[in-house]
Amino acid sequence: MPISFQNVSYIYNPKTPMEKRALSHINLEIAEGSFTAIVGRTGCGKSTLIQHLNALINPSEGLVLVDSFHNDANKKKRDKKMKPLRKSVGLVFQFPEYQLFDETVEKDVAFGPKNFGATKEEALEKAHAALAEVGLDESFYERSPFELSGGEKRRVAIAGILAMEPKYLVVDEPTAGLDPLGARDVMDLFKKVHEAGTTLILVTHDMDIVLSYCTDVIVLEHGEVAKVCKPADLFGEEVERYSLQTPFLYSFASRLSAKGYDIDAKELRDVSDLAKQIALRRNKK
Repeated sequence: MPISFQNVSYIYNPKTPMEKRALSHINLEIAEGSFTAIVGRTGCGKSTLIQHLNALINPSEGLVLVDSFHNDANKKKRDKKMKPLRKSVGLVFQFPEYQLFDETVEKDVAFGPKNFGATKEEALEKAHAALAEVGLDESFYERSPFELSGGEKRRVAIAGILAMEPKYLVVDEPTAGLDPLGARDVMDLFKKVHEAGTTLILVTHDMDIVLSYCTDVIVLEHGEVAKVCKPADLFGEEVERYSLQTPFLYSFASRLSAKGYDIDAKELRDVSDLAKQIALRRNKK
């Protein structure tokens, strides 16, 4: 069952001089099993949108459906029990290492499963599996999370969400502050999580990530849905219309086309796709 936004609006500080409409009449569906990117200018409503998914905020108007859970503007229709939703929808904030709090890595990652009813043994088992999934072995279990490197802290924080085994994983700018190698490692991790069956929803400004990893794109503009499409359809247009950067791969392919190579940009996802097209064109000459 998809995630559904039905005529959702959100207003910060309503009926005050600070009133600001962040979302306006959002209607969209996010398919189960997809790897969906949410993109747009800073301040367009991306973070506000994703906070509706596990009811961190409630819509000012409209309804958000996540499976059978109702996050409704009408308080009488809104589901009261949040725990099932919070377990189903894991939210990884920007700079998730700021979410770390416990004295050891093992305890920090095990906290979520214990909070959702797992026994101590079950929670530790889930924590160990999640740490292995993010590439951290048992040598990290008893270490303080605050003594780790920045990249290791981020992995521990992500493991803390994965340990709760969410059906939907929502990540907000997961590569912010990371070098290119660290960013690729984190995105490869999320790719594995997606391939294992988890629906991924990604907020990002990095169009190269969108092109390489995502199956669908939602473009927000001034708090409204401007476009819903596949990555290739977005980057095949004038992306400047939405103030988005053209992925490097598309820019490079365009320069090759200007040199006489017949490159089909819509078939590009990564460098290997471009290399195959170049080799194919050369072999035909």
